[in-house]
Amino acid sequence: MAEVKIGNVSKTFDGMSRPVLRDISFTVNDAEFVSLLGPSGCGKTTLLRIIAGLEEQSGGDIVIAGENVGKVAPRDRDMAFVFQNYALYPHFSVKDNISLGLKLRKIPAAEIESRVRAITEMLGLEQLLERKPRALSGGQRQRVALARALIRKPKVFLLDEPLSNLDAKLRDKTRGELKMLFRKVNGTVIYVTHDQIEAMTMSDKIVILHDGMIQQIGTPGEIYEKPANVFVATFIGTPQMNILSKAQLKALGYPMDGAAAPAPDFNCGVRPEHFELASEPRQGWMEGEVAMCEPTGALTILTIAAAGTELRCSTALKFSPSQTRVWFNFSREHLQFFDPSGGNRL
Repeated sequence: MAEVKIGNVSKTFDGMSRPVLRDISFTVNDAEFVSLLGPSGCGKTTLLRIIAGLEEQSGGDIVIAGENVGKVAPRDRDMAFVFQNYALYPHFSVKDNISLGLKLRKIPAAEIESRVRAITEMLGLEQLLERKPRALSGGQRQRVALARALIRKPKVFLLDEPLSNLDAKLRDKTRGELKMLFRKVNGTVIYVTHDQIEAMTMSDKIVILHDGMIQQIGTPGEIYEKPANVFVATFIGTPQMNILSKAQLKALGYPMDGAAAPAPDFNCGVRPEHFELASEPRQGWMEGEVAMCEPTGALTILTIAAAGTELRCSTALKFSPSQTRVWFNFSREHLQFFDPSGGNRL
């Protein structure tokens, strides 16, 4: 495996005045799983294609295992790319799809057979070797695409939203399998997704992109607990963080004195799980109307209307969908503060 260094990479497509990527820099350590996370159109797939050599950057450097690969052809970068649509050859069997890359590299037939047997046993594909892709489920096709990547033993694995075509139950199961698989093969992985759950559960490190720029780099815990700005704070977490102005806090009746605030003016965020809730009045607590009650099983998600503001909170307490009033509070230690002009963390 190998370390990947992205240095000041930018990209502007012909005919466009606005760059798709702007001054992107980060490092993927050897055997590290890094996710590129962001909304559609933020530039994450373009960046992955630049790393693979399928797109040429407008500026900056891509260094893999100490070698600047800016002028190296994609086939010579020793990377395996798993595409969103899997890109399997429809007229080839599973076995031929998996082994084709080795055959093109003129690997001896005995070694190919050994590698195919090992990788298909690892991924549970032994009974499917003679099937064509059209006879496979979405999950099976995804495993074939992974097998084709893993069998090459590349320096780096690049994955572009490989779970997006799976149903919710299979996606949940496959996330764990992928994480264990790449740990087993000690793989260096760069993984593109717009799904925060995938990024949070699978990654050693997350690079959050928005509007072609890096918003924050950190572990899942760092990004969730100390978001760099309002975009990250509201993008990570379901339901998303509540953002309140100083004036809204005052209207709610929340006791915020100057000593507790990091600046004269501020916005603050509170995550839904940090609310304390009660169905009866509590001394010093705020009161609101239950605008929506969404039982999810283990948790209930409430939308509370109070003082002209809507708040989203989650609780393990059981609330009746017919309940109309609720009393709530949140601790100052759980508040996150942001600059109201730029949105950056204070």
